[in-house]
Amino acid sequence: MGEPAPRTGTPHPPLPSATLGRFVAAATAVVGTSMFGWQIVLVDAAATRERATCLAGLRGLPPAIDVRAGTVDAESEAAVNRCLGTLDSDVRRQLLTGLAVLLVVTALVYLAAPWVERRLRGLRRLDRVPGTEALRADLAALVREAGLRRAPTFLVSRSARVSGNTFGTVAGRYVRLDLGLVHAHRTAPARFRAVVLHELAHLRNADVDLTRLTVALAWAFPLGVVVPAAVTFVGARRAPDLGRDVWRLALFAVVVQVSAWSVLRAREFAADARLGGDDAVGARALLGVEGRPAGWRDRLGALFRFHPLARARADELDRPRRLVSARPVEALGAGLAAGIAAPPLMDLLSHLPRRLVGLDALTGGSYAAGLLLGAPLALVLTGTLWRSAWWARRHGGRPVRGAVFGAALVVGLLVGRRLAWSAGYADDRPVWWVELTLALGAVAGGALLGRWVVLGADAWLRRLPRHADGRAVRRVWAAAAVAATVLTAGFLGSLLMLDTWFADGEVSLVRLVAAREGHPDHVTVVTVADTLGWHVRALADQAPYLLAAPLAAALLPLVATRAATRLALRLGAVSGIVAAVALPVVAAGVAVAARDPGLGPGALRGLVDGHTLLPVTLVEVTAAVAVVAGRRLSIWHGTLAALTAGVLLAPAVLAAGVLLSCGAGCVAPDRAAVARALGHALLVAPVVATVAAALGAAVTAGLVRAASRRWLASGTAAAVLLGLAAAAVTGDGPGSRSAAPVDRDRCLVGVWRLSAGRYHFPVATDSVLGRLAGVSAATTVDLTSGASTGYATAYRVDGTATDLYDLAVAEGTLNGHRVQRVRRGTQTYRWTAGSGRYTQRNVVTSGDLALLRVDGREADVTTVVDDSASTYRCGPAELVIRSDGDDGSWGEETFVRSPA
Repeated sequence: MGEPAPRTGTPHPPLPSATLGRFVAAATAVVGTSMFGWQIVLVDAAATRERATCLAGLRGLPPAIDVRAGTVDAESEAAVNRCLGTLDSDVRRQLLTGLAVLLVVTALVYLAAPWVERRLRGLRRLDRVPGTEALRADLAALVREAGLRRAPTFLVSRSARVSGNTFGTVAGRYVRLDLGLVHAHRTAPARFRAVVLHELAHLRNADVDLTRLTVALAWAFPLGVVVPAAVTFVGARRAPDLGRDVWRLALFAVVVQVSAWSVLRAREFAADARLGGDDAVGARALLGVEGRPAGWRDRLGALFRFHPLARARADELDRPRRLVSARPVEALGAGLAAGIAAPPLMDLLSHLPRRLVGLDALTGGSYAAGLLLGAPLALVLTGTLWRSAWWARRHGGRPVRGAVFGAALVVGLLVGRRLAWSAGYADDRPVWWVELTLALGAVAGGALLGRWVVLGADAWLRRLPRHADGRAVRRVWAAAAVAATVLTAGFLGSLLMLDTWFADGEVSLVRLVAAREGHPDHVTVVTVADTLGWHVRALADQAPYLLAAPLAAALLPLVATRAATRLALRLGAVSGIVAAVALPVVAAGVAVAARDPGLGPGALRGLVDGHTLLPVTLVEVTAAVAVVAGRRLSIWHGTLAALTAGVLLAPAVLAAGVLLSCGAGCVAPDRAAVARALGHALLVAPVVATVAAALGAAVTAGLVRAASRRWLASGTAAAVLLGLAAAAVTGDGPGSRSAAPVDRDRCLVGVWRLSAGRYHFPVATDSVLGRLAGVSAATTVDLTSGASTGYATAYRVDGTATDLYDLAVAEGTLNGHRVQRVRRGTQTYRWTAGSGRYTQRNVVTSGDLALLRVDGREADVTTVVDDSASTYRCGPAELVIRSDGDDGSWGEETFVRSPA
């Protein structure tokens, strides 16, 4: 056949192929459906009934978690844990067994398939067939032309078709040549060359293993999941289970089939794309022999064929750009696969004995599942969008924007998540408007994620030479894939966590937040926003790396846009410097305005602490929005500007706290204050600023488009949507009821400091105080406190209050010994007051420390502060609160109003 001709096929991007991305999505779908199915197969009906009976017997006990009172009953919690028993180990056994069965069946099918094909088709090695020397020589030349380092083993079948097939395992690669194709070597050499080069292209594309693993997974699901589940259903004969779960398994079987079909279609299109010149013409001629499906049976059967139709392959040859186009349906399928796998994977990771550092089991399981599913989703996102951007950069044309692709990914994720969620939890779904709000927010987040990937691809590919070698392109893509994995993992983990928090159950977190707001029976728009903010603040305190890593990953595209990055840094630095200079001055002005020497330095710092963190958020939000709306830079440049301002503002927050303590000698900030300032300035505020920048970008884009009459309708629609959103924020939310009236005597609102305190306590011989004082019989002790040793309390109009203990001391004598009760720290709680009755509940302490001192000895008596009920009298300048205990103890505190 002469010297090999130069290849002129469509140049492939030096990036992961579409076949790999679709294989990852198919594998994810099979893994998720397998774990779901084996949860049904291995469920222990007897143990489940036993647990249900045990939990039903606890109805006489108080609830383990009372959302209205915000309390936890230890006895009820222990009883619930005893009833659950081995639930954790049972869940682990079910899910791990499903994974093990799937792995075994897949391995058996993958390893046995080549042997079965060789035996059933009666294949013979070509080098053992006499008279084929010329054929083998031409095949060797084609192998060299295809760029293969190692020649496969050619096999001959008895089929008269002019076709071939590539198969094998890691141990060996085989190319089957049908007898009709061998005959075409002499009668139709162009057709023979096109078919053989197509089969060798599969080896060049390294998709043989992906193909065989896909087929193995497609067989493993019915063999390893559907058959055991069917046997379980038939044996149990439970009609409710049939109606609840069988349709899911049937739908998941279709999803697995379509996923496998998409992988094999992609590999065929990619192999055809390597043909060029006369080879492509020969391939088109060969494909043109087969027409479109004639009848409805043929068209229906074509939907379930692993191999694409000839007409579809010919269409792809005519339009090579479609091979690298970012189709939303591909993102929808990948998201659907990840959504199906998310619930069982989250269940498994939440019941493992070890969890992520700083997190509880549920939160740790959510973010661990987000990480495991974020990697395949990031591969699909970056692979598809980078291939499209590479084609636009190399060959011209309109680049993809990515927003629709990312939104389709999240839509599939939400649908798959809901399909795989057990029907037993149907009553725990969020209120419809809450679920709709979260879904719209998630879709918007997916669109932002897609835009971020496209921004990075465009920036880095523009920085590289137009014809840069594949190694350089793969390096920057790998960095972008790692960053996208981090971002996607954080995004998906937050979605899973929030979906659990907003479940409309009796002990869901959103109910706890609603109870803190005074209306535990219903959820409002403010409750939803408060829960989202609480989630960010909790991550900043408990696991700051879950916010720091995504924020750092989001800045990767900015490294390639130096001019715009420098502009964002300048704007952030200017905002941060101006605010850093003004912040201590404002804090000092607050301290001077207080003009109350009775407030200790620690109490004064606590009083104005919230007034220093709020301006930090406002400054960072302003910097981010200015970058996006004023300079028309990307949202992530706004994040960089906010982070720059935060780096400069964090020391200013700490300096403001030090200035407030300099009246009685400057005191350095403690570790908790440093952690809080850094966490807020570098984590919480940048997240809020990023959301604000996204809204600013949307508004700016809407205004720009509204300048054209063509976009007048869309601009009007946007204005209507913004008006509805504003109305929703100011209201309680659709279908919600107004909160029950709460007594809050406005006389208490303000800052009060203790002027006199009297406390009476019984002392038992075996109590801590009794042992320290050495009492021999039960007695009592009276302690007093004055203005110089008291504390301050700030009552707010929203029903919250904060006690600020600088160094509160109450002292007296007992058995001839000097007794002191010392307390430091802060506590925040909700208060109600009316008709002489005063209550405080939901107490949260920070840095709380309580000591009992008897002469030179002391003991730590810090305990959890319970809810309390008292009586009160309030006047314009004086507040008296008296509390009486069941054990005969009482306390009476007199406060005077502070000018602060």
